[in-house]
Amino acid sequence: MTGWNAAVGRIVNPSRRRGGHLRTVASADVDSLDPARTYYVWSWLLQRTMHRTLMAFGTDPASPAVVPDLAEAPGAVSGDGLSWTYRIRRGARFETGEEITAYDIRYALERVFAQDILPGGPTYLLDLLDHGGHRGPYRADAEGLKAVECPDERTLVLRLRRPFADVDHLMAQPNTAPVPRLRDTREAYGRAPVCSGPYRIRSHEPGRSLHLVRNPQWDPATDAVRSALPTELTVSFGVEVDELDARLLSGEFHLDAEGRGIQHAARDRILADPRLRARADNPATGFLQYVTVQQAVPPFGNVHARRAVFHAADKAALLEARGGDGVGGTLATSLIPPSLPAHPGSDRYPSGGDLTGDLDAARAELAAAGLPEGFRTAIGTQPGKFALVARALAASLARVGIESEVVVLDTASYYRAGLGSPATVRRLGLGLGVTDWGADYPTEYGFLAPLVDGRQIKHGGGNFNFAELDDPQVNALVDRANGEPDAERRRSLWQSVERTVMDRAVILPMAHDRTLHYRHPDLTNVYVHPAFGLYDIQALGLVGDGDADPTGMGEGDA
Repeated sequence: MTGWNAAVGRIVNPSRRRGGHLRTVASADVDSLDPARTYYVWSWLLQRTMHRTLMAFGTDPASPAVVPDLAEAPGAVSGDGLSWTYRIRRGARFETGEEITAYDIRYALERVFAQDILPGGPTYLLDLLDHGGHRGPYRADAEGLKAVECPDERTLVLRLRRPFADVDHLMAQPNTAPVPRLRDTREAYGRAPVCSGPYRIRSHEPGRSLHLVRNPQWDPATDAVRSALPTELTVSFGVEVDELDARLLSGEFHLDAEGRGIQHAARDRILADPRLRARADNPATGFLQYVTVQQAVPPFGNVHARRAVFHAADKAALLEARGGDGVGGTLATSLIPPSLPAHPGSDRYPSGGDLTGDLDAARAELAAAGLPEGFRTAIGTQPGKFALVARALAASLARVGIESEVVVLDTASYYRAGLGSPATVRRLGLGLGVTDWGADYPTEYGFLAPLVDGRQIKHGGGNFNFAELDDPQVNALVDRANGEPDAERRRSLWQSVERTVMDRAVILPMAHDRTLHYRHPDLTNVYVHPAFGLYDIQALGLVGDGDADPTGMGEGDA
């Protein structure tokens, strides 16, 4: 089966054939190979080939559900909702041959608390676990993480501060991948992490390439998630985006591992060629494309200056820069995506019938801010479509006297040390930033909390609350919504969170994202993972003779 959108909700070319060399490409390196420090969605998918987690997102192309991975079953919840207990399956091993135990997973969770040394990854556990001020395992006076208990080597118990329904989803994140304490090298661990999945790292040349080969200690009998069909997998980094598309369509690479989406030139070629179009998918990814407004950068401490940007933005031009209505996404006037129950569909800042902005309203807000002639600022962005959006935004704001310098930052470090670093934002004066966001897991909390909950601001880098919004009303609403057991009242509370955030004018929604992906005809088991909006790289195989090894063994297995 093939065809347009054939890999959305279905599997294209199902096969169990083993062997071959899966060649992939990306415009930039991963943010980190340390499972505690990665936050790029494509890095999370790549991590699934190297590391196992307590729970994992499953492989049903029509469901984003999580399933047991190193755990034997989903967590068993106590009557008061304050403890979750997991039993660890037997037989799973690190690439070193050591059997994985509950102690290795507890140590991985301890590392999440060392944010001064290991920033960059998700930090839900810092607020959720009853940790008593634990700051990670590296301090001289460090005690164990008392909120995580191991009664024995096969049992893991989490102690929470308050009931939280989504713990199984958190246990599917990369930072639950086991780490052997004696092999931890702190901030250098990402150079040579100890793998527990079906592949191990043969070589990593930062900014150039990653080469994965089979992990001979991986036992498929213990792993119901990963198929591990190719003999080896490589990622070539640092390829300019238009060149990347050209080499992908030529057949040199099987997959764009990064999944940023086909750029404009190749998009037009694909849509015009029935043969290429039949190998393309254009899923709604669940991502929000948006512009963030940083309150810490003058004059954006003034809400009227922020609202001026919202009214002046030419949403038609911004959407066209993304790829146009349809292929590039659908116009977003609110934050929560249509895939979630609390999606409101409201429009706090209408931009006119032609969507080009309300310039009179923008000028009125500038006058209210005491800036009737406008002001100067900078827009942080990264190469590719993000840069096109930034330039379109600068042009639209110039119509009301807001002059904007477009500052293009490095893609690989964009969220760790660029827009995600409050210090960098202040140093470069990045009053505005072009970015996107997809839920860490598909609930309203997983989508909104990292963007708007002030307790999740990360001052050391890897911050996704770019606006540094720490509003007591918003924080309280987040807690009420997250703790509400009634579905209808919970939906209403999340809509209240969104209304309050939109009133503060710190996140300008642009598009509910669609991304154009291209799949090589030699790929098997291709599907867009519904939790990530990208192809599930760990599921892929290859057809044809080529360099395939029917035994499934090959170079690097010994």
